[in-house]
Amino acid sequence: MKMTNQPLVIAVLGKGGVGKSILTTLMAKTISLDYNYKLLLIDADPTHPHLSKMVKLNPEKSIEQLRINLINNILKKQESADDIADNIDFNVYNAMVESKEFSLFSIGQPEGPGCFCPSNTILRKVIESISKDFDIVLIDCEAGLEIVNRLVIQTVDIVLIITDLSIRGIDTAESIRSSAEKFTNYKKMAIIINKVKGDISNLVEKLKKLNFELIGLVPEDQNIVCFDLEGRPIIDLPMDSESYLIVKKIVNNVLN
Repeated sequence: MKMTNQPLVIAVLGKGGVGKSILTTLMAKTISLDYNYKLLLIDADPTHPHLSKMVKLNPEKSIEQLRINLINNILKKQESADDIADNIDFNVYNAMVESKEFSLFSIGQPEGPGCFCPSNTILRKVIESISKDFDIVLIDCEAGLEIVNRLVIQTVDIVLIITDLSIRGIDTAESIRSSAEKFTNYKKMAIIINKVKGDISNLVEKLKKLNFELIGLVPEDQNIVCFDLEGRPIIDLPMDSESYLIVKKIVNNVLN
């Protein structure tokens, strides 16, 4: 059921290894269980596309594969460039996979060497057009700044930056904020500290001095460690897991 006129687009960013895909999965879980929203997930990490497996939705085609197929059809003169442009939404929908809870598509891994910009261009168009059929679009971004600098998430509403307990994570958050201020039209930015253990008061104080809005501390969760070791989908994490309960509060804060 469509709930709003325009989708709420949320981008999850941060340096590599901070748990972006895991937290995106837990956000998707709580949104699908607690809200009557039509939810679209985008696995926008071409290097490590883990989100699909974490939520148990594996699309048959990725944006990259779609792009290659479209190019081949033009070269073989099976379709004109104008016809492909007219049917791009239809082709993208064919690359999407759905469950009762949400829909998903993946940017996919590069099929060969070279710049990944063409697929990013298609992804940007998808976010601008296809997303209008959904209430919430949740984007699991690749590590670092590239997806921001390439204007892929230009129309994002909320930027959630995930960091761990490292100074590199904070440095990356500062760089993301700087780029987002230049290349996106975001309305809200906040930071989440993941894998929390021990006394992190110094880190919290540093974030305050940098004027970051800290909206959640997600603890190191043994359930997630076990799921990762066993290769089990994070979407099946028990609802009484401490990390899920914290993410649930974060989602309620963001959406309300």
